[in-house]
Parts: sequence; C-alpha cells; structure tokens
Amino acid sequence: VDVVNDIDWHETHILLKAAFPLAASSDMATYEIPYGTIERPTTRNNSWEQAKFEVSALRWADLGNGQRGFSLINESKYGYDCKDNLLRLTLLRSPVSPDPNADRGHHHFSYALYPHAGDWKTALTVRRGYDYNYKLQAMQVEAHSGTLPLERSFITVKANNVVLTA
Repeated sequence: VDVVNDIDWHETHILLKAAFPLAASSDMATYEIPYGTIERPTTRNNSWEQAKFEVSALRWADLGNGQRGFSLINESKYGYDCKDNLLRLTLLRSPVSPDPNADRGHHHFSYALYPHAGDWKTALTVRRGYDYNYKLQAMQVEAHSGTLPLERSFITVKANNVVLTA
C-alpha cells in the first residue's frame, strides 16, 4: 500500500508522525542503517531507553515476531520510533532552534506499508526498500546502428540477500 502526502507546513513546535498500531509485536524493532541493520528495544523501561525514543534509519523500519511482520518503507524520511506495537515514521517537524524555518513550506513525499509473512529477511524488505527508492526509469531513443547487443550486463548477482550498490 502506497501513501502519498502533499502537505503545506507552517507549524511551530509540532512534530508530525504517521503511526501504525500493529497486530505483530516484539521486544525489538529493526531499522536499516548504511550497509546493515540495527535493532532497538520497543520498550521504555529505563532512562536509557527513554532517551533513545527516535532512531535514525534509511529506507525502512520493521516490527515483526518471526512469523509475521510489518515493514514501513519510505523514500525521504529518516526518523522512526517504535513503542510496544506502535511503529511510527516522522514526517515533518517544526523546531525553533537551530533553524526556526525547518521543514516549512510545501512537501510532497510518499511511503509504503509492507505487511509480510516471516521476518524482514525472508520478506526481502531490504530489496523492497531499494525498489521503492530507485524506480526503473525507461528512456526512448532514436533507432541507430550500434555495436552493443540488445542486452548487456557487467555484473550478475544471483543471491536474493545480496544488494549491489555503487
């Protein structure tokens, strides 16, 4: 399920989040970081956990119990949090310091809801995050006599759990 947002933001001291109460629950949520993942507790049992209420992450966050789960995939938002079974994505914020104009103005962005069986690894959430962020772009060119074949690849990756980046 894709969610598209068009927001004209002019708030002060407001934090806007998309929140998803889920049937799946776990003591840990998983977040994508550069070339890996990190797990964070979904509880706030002590001051250490309370201080880490938001997690910086890249393309996705996942809450699951191994049998089923839910990945929240996005294209341009990098703050998530999860408490108990409530997974949230920070959409916009309006602090007064250090930049009183942060996030003000028109915003167009989207994110996707990806419920899945199994865990985030077997659901190929990493690949879904890349697919969502790097959509195939088709180009039309004039016919010409070239020397290259119709199809060519410089590298081949066969394993589903490997992502090639540059």
